[in-house]
Amino acid sequence: MAARRAWAGAIRSPADVRRILADVNAEGLEKANTTALAHAVQPAEEVELAPDASRLLPAPPDLASLLPWPGLRRGATIAVTGTTSTLMRTLAAGMKDGAWAAVVGMPAFNALAAYELGVPVDRLALVADPGPDWFTAVAALIDGVGLVVVAMPEAAEKTVRLLQARARQRGSVLILTHPWPGSDVVITATRRRWAGLGAGRGRLKQLTVQLTAGGRGKAARPRTATVTFGELAPLRIPPPPPGLYPNRPGGLKSPLWQHITPNDPPTDAWTGLETALPRHRKRRFGPGTTLSAASKQLPKRAVSDTGASPATGEQPEHSAVPSNP
Repeated sequence: MAARRAWAGAIRSPADVRRILADVNAEGLEKANTTALAHAVQPAEEVELAPDASRLLPAPPDLASLLPWPGLRRGATIAVTGTTSTLMRTLAAGMKDGAWAAVVGMPAFNALAAYELGVPVDRLALVADPGPDWFTAVAALIDGVGLVVVAMPEAAEKTVRLLQARARQRGSVLILTHPWPGSDVVITATRRRWAGLGAGRGRLKQLTVQLTAGGRGKAARPRTATVTFGELAPLRIPPPPPGLYPNRPGGLKSPLWQHITPNDPPTDAWTGLETALPRHRKRRFGPGTTLSAASKQLPKRAVSDTGASPATGEQPEHSAVPSNP
């Protein structure tokens, strides 16, 4: 099979066009099947050469399968939607070699969380509210820093094209939190799962996010990846200090919880109070019992026949049992 012809040079006349078409047809006839014939002419975005290493910024290893390049290509527009943690990890990887970054329009951006994910905050600029003229602020940042995060949900198509062209010219990576038209790669979080909570207690320690990527050109083929943030470290209980249990054999080698004795439950002050109270026997009087006979059956400590108190002998104003006439 003949070697592939190199198509180079400028097209200055119809003769050049006829020459290129003749070369295309000649190569098409040499193809063995129609599948190979379909690739005789390819769009420029499909035969894009691998970018130079100097035009790449480091990318997170767990996101490498979502990108059509071996890193973050300078001048590219990447949208990361639905997951701020993935956005922070992308910034941390891109700033690894000393690049600067800026975040525009995210007043709730947590700098502490970004620092815990590896973002060097001493090289991070935060513009919480760029104002109505945010396009000018973003354009100025593209001229000066390597990565610019823009959190504007809507923008005119002309504005988007101008910013993307400026990013390609200056070699800055434009990262969006909402998919704009013409984005090279769009990474979207489709599922999240938290871990760390036990049976009604615990803390959120680990986040697993399932990501889906698409785009244009080489990134048009859907890709998926799973990213994990945080670690589920096992709970470790320290041993008791030396000398705390000197008479316990092997006490220093056992976990601390084995030495904890639960406190007795608090005693109820009302427990047993019912049985401690005296119970009086109920007395029943027959239908023919007179008041005088009934008064004799009452306890003497309560009242006497005359109604006077046996202790003092004083007559109350109203006797419990009147005397017989």
